[in-house]
Amino acid sequence: MVSAGAPRHHPLDSASLEHLVTARYDYRPLARIFGTHTRDSKIAVRVARAIVREAGRLRVAPSLLAGVLLTENPRLEPETVSSQGAIGLMQVMRFHAGEFDCESDDLRDVDANICHGAGVFGRYLERTGDVRRALLRYNGCVASTNTPNCHRYPAKVIQAAGEVRREMLRYREGG
Repeated sequence: MVSAGAPRHHPLDSASLEHLVTARYDYRPLARIFGTHTRDSKIAVRVARAIVREAGRLRVAPSLLAGVLLTENPRLEPETVSSQGAIGLMQVMRFHAGEFDCESDDLRDVDANICHGAGVFGRYLERTGDVRRALLRYNGCVASTNTPNCHRYPAKVIQAAGEVRREMLRYREGG
């Protein structure tokens, strides 16, 4: 029996645990995960730092932004340009450059691209109030037919985010 004065313990969900991991280890768990997608450890660290920073600014789980990034650009190639003209790690369209309070408008720059990509996603999340609908908009799957089977995009991102979260929760420093 719990006494009236005893503190109540509420079970933590995996998102809360992810924030605890990030609070304790900062970007390092993500850097390890991103390191499995590129041979360039400096890129992995820059991407991880930017994801943690932008997720904090948007108040979303870092794994969600990481899921978007890994769905858009799994090999972490900052110079990539899609057939539709989307640029960089988070595949941001040129017309978004300069819309957000980012250090640079160079969408091939790791930090600027993630800042802009997070800004685009954050805007859609604010407008829709729903992660799945925000992801559809991010992918251009509202009125556009540019991407075949674009309605599958949210599930792909959420699956990638879940994998990132599981790896983050397994993180042990020095392990």
